[in-house]
Amino acid sequence: MQTIKQLELLQELDLALDADRRKYNENKQALAVPQALKKLQKQIEHAKMTVTTSQKERRRQEDAVAELTATIKAKEESLYGGRIKEPREQVALQQNIENLKQHLKKLEDDALEALMEQEQAEALLKAFQKSWEEGVAAFKKHRAQLEKDQKKIVKHARSLKARREKLIVSIPTAMLERYEKLRKKKGGVATATLKGRSCGACGASLPTAIVQKAREGQLIACPGCSRLLHD
Repeated sequence: MQTIKQLELLQELDLALDADRRKYNENKQALAVPQALKKLQKQIEHAKMTVTTSQKERRRQEDAVAELTATIKAKEESLYGGRIKEPREQVALQQNIENLKQHLKKLEDDALEALMEQEQAEALLKAFQKSWEEGVAAFKKHRAQLEKDQKKIVKHARSLKARREKLIVSIPTAMLERYEKLRKKKGGVATATLKGRSCGACGASLPTAIVQKAREGQLIACPGCSRLLHD
């Protein structure tokens, strides 16, 4: 096999290996926990704190209602139980009870509002948790597929490397070194296909002599990009 044909084949193998590496690295990044799930996790933690706070506030409001209700009941028992004989004291106590009942109404409204806030916080937490569970399930399914793909990529890359190792044994050392240097300088592409009378890589118009040599399988470089030309 002509050296240029060997290099052409080597280039195909290397490009395929490059593609495998890129895909493997892309999959590796995709295997990490998505930002959306991390965000949901933080939202769940914050929602749990909100639920705890709202529960404490609701209990505080309910305790205040219970305490004031008991106070009013005791005062009413004093008023209607006949223990207070003095009319002025009765009137004052009656007014006090009315004031306390007005305050109780406000406390009951506050307690109801606290209960509603707790229910809203719990509903939001439940929604976040549902989204989290669905997201985790989807991610696990996606990750399982990616892991399968990774195994296929590794297997394919090993096959390519084996073919590459077998091929480079037959390529002259000097030419292999030249190829590797070009690969590093030219973004991984050391060879270029003729496109009529032009270089398929850089598009440079080529002299007839260079085109002829490339078509004959001789080792000739593109004067524009220095890549090794082949038909």
